[in-house]
Amino acid sequence: MSLNKLAVSVLLAVACIGVAFACGPFFPWQLLDNRDEAVSEPVGLGFSFEASRLVTVPNDGLRIVERTDPTWTSGTDDKVRWEASDAEREEALSGAWRTVMAEPIRDPQVLASKVAAARAAIDGEAVLSAGSGLPVAVLDYIAGAVEFRADRLDTARRYFEAIDRLPPAQRRVRAVAAAYMQGRIYQRQGELALARAAFQAARRHAQAGAPDPMGLAVASLGEEARIDLVEAGLSTVPWPVAAPETDEAKIARLIAGAVRLYAEQAARGSKMGLLSLREVAGLIVARERELKLAAGDPLVRRLLVAYVVARDGQSPWEESVGDAQDPVVVSVAAAVLAQPTAADGPDLDRLAALAYQAGRYDLAEKLTASASRPLGLWVRAKLALRRGDRAAAARDWMAALLGSENAGTAELDAASKTRLRGEAAVVKLSQGEYRDSLRLLFPVASTYWGDVAYIAERVLTIDELKAFVDGLPPPREPPPASSDSDEIFRVVPAQRLRELLARRLVRDGRIGEALAYFPSSEQRARSDPSDRDGATSDEARAYLAAVEAAQPGWPFDWPWQQVSRAEALFRLATVTRRRGMELMGTEGPPDEAVLGGSFPDGVGQSRPEGFSSSPSMLLGPDEAKRFAASAPRPDVRFHYRPLAANYALAAADLLPQRSQAYAATLCWATRYAFDSSDEARAAAIYRRYVSTGAYQPWANRFGRVCPEPDFEAARTFWWRRVAAWPAQVAGSVGRHLTLVIVVAILAAVLLAVSVRALRARRG
Repeated sequence: MSLNKLAVSVLLAVACIGVAFACGPFFPWQLLDNRDEAVSEPVGLGFSFEASRLVTVPNDGLRIVERTDPTWTSGTDDKVRWEASDAEREEALSGAWRTVMAEPIRDPQVLASKVAAARAAIDGEAVLSAGSGLPVAVLDYIAGAVEFRADRLDTARRYFEAIDRLPPAQRRVRAVAAAYMQGRIYQRQGELALARAAFQAARRHAQAGAPDPMGLAVASLGEEARIDLVEAGLSTVPWPVAAPETDEAKIARLIAGAVRLYAEQAARGSKMGLLSLREVAGLIVARERELKLAAGDPLVRRLLVAYVVARDGQSPWEESVGDAQDPVVVSVAAAVLAQPTAADGPDLDRLAALAYQAGRYDLAEKLTASASRPLGLWVRAKLALRRGDRAAAARDWMAALLGSENAGTAELDAASKTRLRGEAAVVKLSQGEYRDSLRLLFPVASTYWGDVAYIAERVLTIDELKAFVDGLPPPREPPPASSDSDEIFRVVPAQRLRELLARRLVRDGRIGEALAYFPSSEQRARSDPSDRDGATSDEARAYLAAVEAAQPGWPFDWPWQQVSRAEALFRLATVTRRRGMELMGTEGPPDEAVLGGSFPDGVGQSRPEGFSSSPSMLLGPDEAKRFAASAPRPDVRFHYRPLAANYALAAADLLPQRSQAYAATLCWATRYAFDSSDEARAAAIYRRYVSTGAYQPWANRFGRVCPEPDFEAARTFWWRRVAAWPAQVAGSVGRHLTLVIVVAILAAVLLAVSVRALRARRG
């Protein structure tokens, strides 16, 4: 086995995420860890996908320019950080200002230098001096921005208002920015109505075609939404504002207005809009009064449902959907489901998903009675399985999957489609449709590789797997390795499955067939760096040659031929021990070749039930039988190590017991037994050496340090014994001459007596 190149990371300390998934470093998600619970879990949807589709916006060309600050909270003044000077520098270099400059400066670099000097000024007057020659609107805007940063709000506003008084052609350059910044100033001064009007003016200017290089028109949507939240008392700011509204109807309208503004911002592609929607939803569900008031608005209800059933948390570890006992689920379900039922359509399906998650299964049944869209069918499939109607569940799961893949629909995000496909594969597995289950899973193999490996290695027969692999397109060149730290588990599914089949064929003794599924040396060299230690077809071919050389001759072997067989068997033992993981290791338990053997579990299953302690209702009809039949022999961790010991012992059986090669092969067999943690077997092999082998000076560390067997000496062992026999006989006669004479006389007397007796009988 090669050393594992995957670094053990601190992720080992991170808790498992849900019982339906494996946890640990570099482990993929798996549904078969606990298949019953995995397929009965509430439906999870992508919050970003859902929130970005709450409203439809016109194609008016408003642009997004934002840098999301990951440390942003509701108390931060600026949700979006942009470098205005960068936008101004690009404008200066592009020549966009030529038509609005009193004295055109031909050199763009001079313009850019003036912008930088103006931005570095300490107050508005200094800006006008340093940027002399720039367009008036640009200078006034920079002067106002400098005063705004210095918290001289009244002075800043005068500069921005001056832009509004410029001739239309000159004003147009900074009309959007001037209106936006006036809105910001009115915000801070507590003039919320004026601020709202200014933000709306910024959008009107942009929609009329005024330049908006900093994306302030879209940003104004979020700023206006914040005004609504402040007036509703749902958000606080460090600026002086009037007391929050107490009129419940107006509070509900304000919250709905804020959600609508943030939804438009998100629909235009703003990440800040998505973050704001998530925060607003959190603020609403945290307050019982506001939740009841806001839940009457259809758009707010859609946001709340998306928030509750979301699977994509802001943290990569916040992946699980809340259960029915979650207080948020309980409160949101009570408020939302108490409203009049939505008309048939996507919203109805989402209400059904919420009802299922809240444990209100009767209501979920009613809401999905006539479901025809993917989400509704998905929920209905889970309800059918809960009733024990597996056939109906399978029909709805497959119908949901087919509907989600329809090119004309976009009702589920990519992650939800992946999960739906995985669950459909589990149901297919339970029906004994094993190849169809693998067919469903394979397109999402990178996500559910552990489940793919389990079915391919332990459920399908070798011939079924071979037919599946042969039907795949030829393996492509692997994509370059990503430096993305989130990509903690990476496989190239088609190539990985071919190698899984190759190793399985080797385990079954079908080594010749396996050659076509191992990559060549050239292909291996081009593979992903994490997978370059795998076996190649050249190694497999050498292994096959050793297997063939170890076969007995016909009709029998001469002693020297037996030594050649022993040498081949020892070579087989060595390769099996050193490259067994790559040539025949199981992808999942017990060897975990996909993890380089670093962990005993994590990918695939060591039992059909996975981690579940109770029998699964979703096991295939003969899945357990297939699982047992596909087990490696022996079914132990690093199963190839005992095989290496077997080969070394078989080599010793063919060698002269008094030879060095005999002792050395037994030494290696003992070492491989130690490597297999089989102390009893190691001790038994050592006792065999003591009782049958010749003394060796290195035997004091028998099984720990072993020399290479001297097969050449073993090959001539018997010839040397025969050649030495005459000399041994002569030497023995010389040492015992008297005894030889006595024996000769006795033999002569016995012969004479026998001859005489024979003659007397004939006479």
